[in-house]
Order: sequence, then structure tokens, then C-alpha cells
Amino acid sequence: MNLLLLSRVGIQTRPILQLAELPTTTSSAQRIDAGVYDIFRLTRVLGTVALLGWLLSALLSDQKTQTAVTLATYIAVILLLIMPQRTLCHTVRMQFLGLLGRIVKPSLEDPVWLADIVMADILTSCARMFADLVLVACQFGRFIWPIRHEALEDRGGLQALAQFVRQRQAQNACTSAGILGVFLVCAPYAFRLRQCVNEYLKAVPGSNDARRHLANAIKYASSFPVIALSATQRQVTVDGVMETKYSDWALRMAFGLWIAAVVFNSLYSFYWDVAFDWNLGHTASGWKLSDLITGTSEEKPLVLSPAEAIGQDTRVIASQRRFPCMLRPHLRFGSPRIYYAAIALDFLLRIAWTMKLSSYVRIDMMAYGGFWLNVLEIYRRWQWTFLRLEKEAAS
Repeated sequence: MNLLLLSRVGIQTRPILQLAELPTTTSSAQRIDAGVYDIFRLTRVLGTVALLGWLLSALLSDQKTQTAVTLATYIAVILLLIMPQRTLCHTVRMQFLGLLGRIVKPSLEDPVWLADIVMADILTSCARMFADLVLVACQFGRFIWPIRHEALEDRGGLQALAQFVRQRQAQNACTSAGILGVFLVCAPYAFRLRQCVNEYLKAVPGSNDARRHLANAIKYASSFPVIALSATQRQVTVDGVMETKYSDWALRMAFGLWIAAVVFNSLYSFYWDVAFDWNLGHTASGWKLSDLITGTSEEKPLVLSPAEAIGQDTRVIASQRRFPCMLRPHLRFGSPRIYYAAIALDFLLRIAWTMKLSSYVRIDMMAYGGFWLNVLEIYRRWQWTFLRLEKEAAS
């Protein structure tokens, strides 16, 4: 949808994303990249399969049958995506798989393309969903190898305690992703961190680019304390048997550290979205928000002095004086209200997304709470992608 709408407003995404050229098709109005329609067709097929599986699972009442249908749906989507046959948008599927391969490849020498950066950023929005896949796999495992429940016998001493602990662990077997879930949540941020380090090593030491890539790496590294502290608090609240191992002051300290990490990561990420990813925050004097990290820009002021204005096009000078406050000179989407609304929504949705990681605000326990929070994050990333590519086109 992003690619299609951007092409409608005249932004050619394929050169911006540095993707290989695909043949184009000519319509009566304009030439549209055929790859956009292939992507749309592929997502429509995969989305239809997933939706049908979800509807069928929701209509069934037997839990084992629901699990079987869900398992079949996951397998069908994966097989459709990786099948080698030259059908169902084969070129687009292979490009997508190759893009994922470049993202996960632990290399500090290969070039980093903009398409890889955008896709890795999108994966960070799906990080919590990867941990949920561990719970899905756990449910599948219990479906294939059911757990035999032992009858509670009248035992005393250590045998009774051991039996109680085993039953408690069996009940909580698929309620927490554990350490594997933590690694899966961290993985997309680690992939993006590796890209930033790669670009930093290739930049000229001490240059603005080097400072920008280093600051960007710090942003992704700041996600790890949030994830680790969230997992620690969730482990305490999920496994009631372990609560006695932790004192109140330790829990309060963990919560305080988590709050500090969340505030820093959320505000820093919001600042980066506005100042760097969207290149907003310019002033008429030539200063911009990104100068807080890269240093004072050497660009000329956006509003020229009378001496500098001599010989300049009066229409250009007039447009510079009408420069929207804290945006930038060139806006491809027209109305400044679009950008102001995007900034406000990005701030609110970044704060809301942190509730997904909190152990005290149990969104997953609310009716469709986790679902709607994921929908909001998908919208935020959808909006971010629009302005990220628009910034590249405007520059």
C-alpha cells in the first residue's frame, strides 16, 4: 500500500530503495511499476490465507482442532512464500527472501541498502510478535505431544512440593516465552544495530555521517535494557513460585530502571524519527533538530539577507519566507498539517507501544488489547515509511 500510494503522488520508490529494476506496465494515465502490483498481489494471497485460517479457527469450538487449523495456516503461508516454483510473483518473493538474508547476515563489510534499512526498521515493530511465535510453537508442541497430568496424591514433605511445582510449571508452560522470547525480541534491534555499526565503520572518522551512525547505533542499543528489564518483571509476575526469591526493594529498583530506560528509548526514538528519518525540525535561520547530534550545519540560512537576496528569484525568496515552522523547505505531500499530525501521532503511539512490554499494564489480558495495540503500531510504522521515503524523494 505504501508503494502504490507513493507512486500515485509521483514518488518513484524503486530508485530510492535501490532495488533492481523490474519491467513496468503502461496504463492510460501513467506508467506504474509492475513490482508494486506484484507485491500487492502477493500480500493479498498471503493475507487471504491467513484470514481464512483465523476465521475457521474462530468458528471452531474444540481447542485441539483450533490449534491444528492454526498450525496448518502458518505452514501454508510459509510454504507459499518460500516455494521455488516460478509462480505467484516469484521475482518479488525471491527479492524479499534475499533482503531478509542480507539483514540477518552478520557482516560489517557488505553495503547497506536503503531497502534493507527500511525493512529492518519494520522488523523492529514486529519484535514482540516474534516472541509471541514462541508461545504459538509451544501450543503446537503441546498439541503434538500432549502433557499427561498426574493426579494429585496425598504425599508429604519434598515429594508433595515437587509434584506441586511440576503441575504449576505445566500450567504456565505456554504463558511466557522465556529466554528464547527475549532473544527473538532483541534480534531485530541487533540486526539494525549491526547495520549502523557497518555504516559507522565505513564513514570518515569525525565526520557528520560518523556521528550520525554512532548516535543511531546508541538508539537501537538502548532498546536492550528495556527488553531485559521487561522480561525480568514478567518472569516474576508470571511464575508465582519464584516471587519469594525477590524482595520488594529489588522489584521497585527494577521497575524504576525500566521506567528510565523506556523514557530514554521512547523520547530518543521519537526525536530520531522527526530529526533524521523525516528530516523535519528546520528553522529559518538554518538550524535544525539534527544539528544537536551532527553539529552546526554548514548550509546557508533558509531566509536570505538583503545582500544575499540580490539577483535571486523573488518567487524563491517568497517561498522561503513562507517556510512552515519546524518542518523543511520541500514538502512532497503538500499541506503542513499532514506533517504536524504525523509528528503528534508518532509521539503518542511510541509511548503507547511501551505498554506492550510492561508487566504491570497487562494489555494481553484485556479484550483484544494486544490486537489493537499491534494495529496501532502497524499504522505508526505505515506512516513512518511514507515520510521516510518522502524525505528521500524531497532531498
